[in-house]
This record gives sequence, structure tokens and C-alpha cells, in this order.
Amino acid sequence: MTRQLEDTIDSLETNDALRVLDAVDGTLDALRQDALSLGETPEIKELVRRIDTYKGHLDRQRSVLLAPSA
Repeated sequence: MTRQLEDTIDSLETNDALRVLDAVDGTLDALRQDALSLGETPEIKELVRRIDTYKGHLDRQRSVLLAPSA
């Protein structure tokens, strides 16, 4: 996840932050599907790998937001 997105998420209330993460995740899903529809070249595989990495960052951020506060 980019630093700017992380900063934005950190500045929002939890529910708003989760909505932003969901929107970004949906966009990444669409981009991933578009990329896969173009074929299986090394470049496309690298692009999909990067998208999956970003999605992993989103999942981790979502887990942090949903974790019970101590």
C-alpha cells in the first residue's frame, strides 16, 4: 500500500477507513482480472504478483483496523 493511502486510512474513522480499503480492493480485483484476460506473459505475471502484494497490504491494514483495542 502506498504511503499516501496509509496516511489517509490513518486519518479516518474506522468505518470510513474500511470503506476506502474495500473500494481500493475492488479496484485492484478489477485490474487483476483485466490483466489476466490479456494472457500469460512474464510482464502480466509480474503485474498480477504486484497487485496481489498490494491486496495483501490491504488485508493487513484491514486486520489492524478490526483488531480489538487494548
